[in-house]
Order: sequence, then structure tokens, then C-alpha cells
Amino acid sequence: MTYTDDIGVATEWSMKALGLMARHGIAPLPQNYDLWFRYASGHNADLNEAIDSKLKEGTKIDDNISADLHQRFITHAALTNATINAGDKLNLEVDNILKLVAEAAGDSSALGASVRQASAELSNRSTANDVRRVVDVIVAATRHMETRSKELELRLNETKSELNTLQSNLTKARNEARTDGLTGVANRKAFDEALAQAITQASVDSSPLCLVIGDIDHFKLFNDTWGHRTGDQVLRLVASCLKAGARETDTVARYGGEEFALILPGIATEDAEKLANEIRETVQSRELVKRSTGETLGRVTMSLGIATLRHGEGSSTFIERADACLYAAKRGGRNRVVSETPDLAPKAKAS
Repeated sequence: MTYTDDIGVATEWSMKALGLMARHGIAPLPQNYDLWFRYASGHNADLNEAIDSKLKEGTKIDDNISADLHQRFITHAALTNATINAGDKLNLEVDNILKLVAEAAGDSSALGASVRQASAELSNRSTANDVRRVVDVIVAATRHMETRSKELELRLNETKSELNTLQSNLTKARNEARTDGLTGVANRKAFDEALAQAITQASVDSSPLCLVIGDIDHFKLFNDTWGHRTGDQVLRLVASCLKAGARETDTVARYGGEEFALILPGIATEDAEKLANEIRETVQSRELVKRSTGETLGRVTMSLGIATLRHGEGSSTFIERADACLYAAKRGGRNRVVSETPDLAPKAKAS
């Protein structure tokens, strides 16, 4: 993506972006500004099409939708660019390796030719001086080959180091593109991939799999009352409680906005309920303090819904059932865990 160096044009895009953010009630945060500046510039056709489509549908583009759009069209694009750049560098390094190997093969052939030529000059009538001269030729050729081999080893080691650096940079880019920047847990893209893999593995192993979707109760009211910075603090707090309560084999993800998800492989519904309730109680026990003033803001609670994978089920219906249980928890008074009974009717757990 190329942007203009014309300050006037850039200023025009900036003013347009800020105007759009104000019109839609978007907080003036760096990530939001990045998104709307790109939209105002018109350089990302896919991004503009997605935003225009939502505006045409009458969808309110709030901070959460802005974050999702940024993840889809900017962060993911950064990963693609990093992958392409790493691929180009990798191809260059492979070409260098092939060239080194070809040179080594040429040196080996030259050594063999020198030895054969020198040997052909020897006969039954050769003198000691003839033999000594042939030996000198072979030794010289061998030393040259040894020097070239050391050069080859050095250059291959340098290439190996460069490849390790490329791999490290690519891994870092992939991790960043799969991680929610605010909370440090997996983002929606990583969640979708992990859930698909977990469903496949559960089908192969015939093992249980539970999905938990949780939502912070009255988050919008809390956010509007205390501001976005404090709202971000709440999101990080909840994410840390989820990570602390999850097992090593579980996946913790920010599903979107104030919603989080837990993928729990190899666990029965009853155990998933117990884990979810422990997390809910941990969240409820944390007292929030405004960092700038030390003011006590009270506590937040979570509602969580649990679904257990059915035979032959795909991701979308699995998520829908967990989401339905979450909304049952909301309707039931919030601050509770709701799962499905054996007859598939929602069942509320005590808060």
C-alpha cells in the first residue's frame, strides 16, 4: 500500500477520518484512527467495501466492529506481507545454497581431474622426481579443495543463521497476527482455526469437546460510565482470569468485543461447568481500581454458556448452541453458567 507524500492530501484524509469517527461515536484510539485513515484514503478496496456494506445495511460501526475490521483487513494483511517477504528472502537463500553446492561440485571435479591427469603421467619408467612432482600437484589440488570446503562451510553457516532469523521473524509475525493486541489471548482468526482443529481431533479420537462462550455483564454501561481506558482494563482483567483458570491444553480467545471463548478438549460437560464457574467466581472476586486516581470502581461479573460437541457437528452450529446457552444465562439473571441438559434444554447453574 502506498500513501501520498502530499501533506495537504494527507491532512484531508485525516480530517475525513476524524469526522467519520466522531459521527459513529468511535473512540479516538490509535488503532481506530489507523482503520479510518485507511478508509478515508481509499487505498484498501476490500476494507472500504466491507465498511460501505455495513453502512448500507444500517449497522452501527462501534469500537468492537472497528477492532474486528482492523484485525481482518490490516493485521492479517501485515501477516501476508511478512510471509511474502520471508518467502522472497527464503528463495534467495535457497538459490545461494544451490550455487554453493554447484561450486563445491565443480571444485571436486577439478580435484579429480588434477589427480587423474597427474596419475596418467606416471609410468614404469617414471623417476622419483616424476613421482614427487605428481604428489606436489595432488597436494596443491587437495589444499585448494580444503580451502574451498572451509569457505563453503562458512558460507553455509551464514546462510543457516539467516534462515533461522527469517523463521523467527515469520513466527513472530504469525503469532502477532493470531493474538488479540489488547488482551494477549488468541484472536478470532486463531479461535476459528483452533476450534476446527479441535473438532477434527475429537472426531478422530471419539473424545469429548466443550465450548464455553462468556460475556462481561453490563460491559457497555461500565464502558460508557468510566471510559474506554477503564473498559480496556476490564477486558485485560477478564482475559487474565480466563488464562489463569484454563488448562494447558485449552484455548482462550477473545471472540469479539466483550465476549470471550474457551475451547476445552477431552473434558465432560460437568467438568467444563466446574471450570467455568471457577473462572466466573474469580472474575467476580476481583475489585477494580482506576489506576489514574486509585478510585474503587466495584466488581464485574460474567455470564457463560457451554455446549458439548455432537457427533458430526461443525463449528457454526457448535458455536450457535454455546451462544444460545450464554443468552439463557443472560436472561436468567446474569453472573451464572448455563449448559445443556441431556434432553438439550438449557440448564442454569447457581451463581
